[in-house]
Amino acid sequence: MQRLEPREAVLECAARDGDIAEGALWLAADDCPGVEPERWLERLDELASELRSRCGLHGCGPSDAPLVGALLRDRLRLRGAGGGDPRAHYLHSVLERGAGVPIACSAIWIAVGARAEIPVEGVNLPGHFVVRVDGHLFDTIASGEPLDADDVKRLVTTSTGKEIERLEPAQMARASARDMLARMSRNLRRCYTSLECWDQALRAADRCVDLVPSPAERRDRGLLLWRMGKIVAALADINAYLDEAPESCPDRTAMTEVAGRLRAFLN
Repeated sequence: MQRLEPREAVLECAARDGDIAEGALWLAADDCPGVEPERWLERLDELASELRSRCGLHGCGPSDAPLVGALLRDRLRLRGAGGGDPRAHYLHSVLERGAGVPIACSAIWIAVGARAEIPVEGVNLPGHFVVRVDGHLFDTIASGEPLDADDVKRLVTTSTGKEIERLEPAQMARASARDMLARMSRNLRRCYTSLECWDQALRAADRCVDLVPSPAERRDRGLLLWRMGKIVAALADINAYLDEAPESCPDRTAMTEVAGRLRAFLN
């Protein structure tokens, strides 16, 4: 069987809603030459084997979710890290260092849980990422104890800076592999943009468009290309956004002005 290139492997994982750890490691390989996903997948297998031992003869089940957190704290010192360091976003680095952003730590929970037959799923909260097991939410960079409704509200309010009354059902839905890989890529786009690592930021933006070919992703890549001085490519993306986005989009006027400025650069 022909080996896929890293970007192709990321997209293939998204298409089949596959193992998020595998997809995230191929994402890392897409950005970081020399990353070998197989090595880190073996590490996840080892962690899952130890988890099964901790569960005992009865085998692992949903009620053993706290054991996932305890194991990862013991073996990886799994903890939260600021998003300004690219290493906090890449799964191989988080497995090595123990420090990661919530979605990377959650991907490890999901992967280890799946290998031990504990059904862990990701939840794409606004401003934060958590996991759910048997209806209970867990913050993977915290104590590992289940969250109640008030905990979740406080978590979202702290992360977004906006007070919320309730979360919509869509905000509590299971995050697919595609959802998670796209969010990881957006995080990296922001991280590398803030560091002015433009080539890496553009690589992440390209992957966002490949994963979610929506008008919004084209717009965001276009704005990045503009900052990079790539006027022709930026205009193509902004025009695509204006062609495809609904007339009611609140930023249509602003984006129309951006397109006009870009055309002026070419005249």
